[in-house]
Amino acid sequence: SKSEANSLRQLINDSQSFSSDLHVPPFSVDSGPAASQVLVMGPDDFIVAAVSSLNRPFGSGIMTPSGVLLNSQMLDFSWQNKTVNHSIPRLQNLIQPRKRPLSFLLPTIVRPSKGMCGTYLCLGANNGDKALSGIVQV
Repeated sequence: SKSEANSLRQLINDSQSFSSDLHVPPFSVDSGPAASQVLVMGPDDFIVAAVSSLNRPFGSGIMTPSGVLLNSQMLDFSWQNKTVNHSIPRLQNLIQPRKRPLSFLLPTIVRPSKGMCGTYLCLGANNGDKALSGIVQV
């Protein structure tokens, strides 16, 4: 809101610096799958969901000669009778020829079933098995 922006603006002091402790977020950052999602709704009724993930911090740890860091999507596969990251094997993600593993990302775009007019919704989640239940709760 404009009033919130004004109160934050009052905290800015161009004539002195502050300790970096003031800029530490009041929450902890969990480790685990790393992903970013940008979901944009424009005034022209276009909706874009852009998702980027290395799957784990620093992805696979492999960098191409051009400097692109490769993701570790292969870790999403399950192996029969083996656990990975303390999780049980998922039948949907068992390794098979020509199969892609299910992703932990869930960009979601909702629009009216009839016509293009109406309320639109654009949101995303990236919490593995809990992603769908998180989206449904919205």
